[in-house]
Amino acid sequence: MTISIVIANWNTKELIEDCINSIFNSTPLNEMDYEVIIIDNASADGSRKYLRSIKNKITLIENDTNVGYAKACNQGMKIAKGRYVLLLGSDTIMKPGTLRTCSEFLDTTPGAGAVSCKLLNPDGSTQNSLKKFPKLKNAFYTYLSFDKLNREYDMSGFEYNTTCTAQQAAATFLMIRRDLLEKISYFDESYRILYNDVDLCSRIWKAGYKIYFLHTASIIHYGSHSTKNADFALRKIMYSDIYRYYSKHFGFKAKFLYPILAFRLIVVSTIKA
Repeated sequence: MTISIVIANWNTKELIEDCINSIFNSTPLNEMDYEVIIIDNASADGSRKYLRSIKNKITLIENDTNVGYAKACNQGMKIAKGRYVLLLGSDTIMKPGTLRTCSEFLDTTPGAGAVSCKLLNPDGSTQNSLKKFPKLKNAFYTYLSFDKLNREYDMSGFEYNTTCTAQQAAATFLMIRRDLLEKISYFDESYRILYNDVDLCSRIWKAGYKIYFLHTASIIHYGSHSTKNADFALRKIMYSDIYRYYSKHFGFKAKFLYPILAFRLIVVSTIKA
């Protein structure tokens, strides 16, 4: 099997239905050998009923609780049969040719451990999906809302019209060699929701492989609807993930970030309430 497509779902029924339909419509199974693995994190919006209705087309894992994005994806990746594993957001639309273009790139580029593609807004404009690995100063700029100081980290000048290596690419679409995932032990599950992809990309590079961005392949991405609807408890986990990453990579210096994140958590949660 060429590709195992792994999608974690939590309360995105209308989006994931369109996502799955777009996969099969854009790439018929008689043209490419792939499987679709869906992990549902105890959705309560009708997602599970829909997913059960198409069990003849997908492999469905049903969790009794929301175990988080990283653990859910690991459940899918560990049963994947493809040479390549595609981490795909449930809020995406697959475009014709994208699966083949990315898998053929990995076939012909031995040093590539993973590949990403262009993410498009529904109106066709390009989303910012690549970043450099964050330094501690980038966290302070981000969570103190000094975003203009993060232009280098955000790769603000990159026009997404050329194929190149990328330090980190969004797991909204990230196709990775399965044997490499086995080697680096998949996602670190201590990151339940955020920064798991940053950590994974870092470990791909440390394992001696490169991550590439392909400008010739694309998908449509609607945005993170699951996290936009997060309550205080879920947002607390998200901010804990952020602090965990910077503590792991910057040690004692990251402690000064803690009160900033705590304050931001309270402010954001109050606004969303």
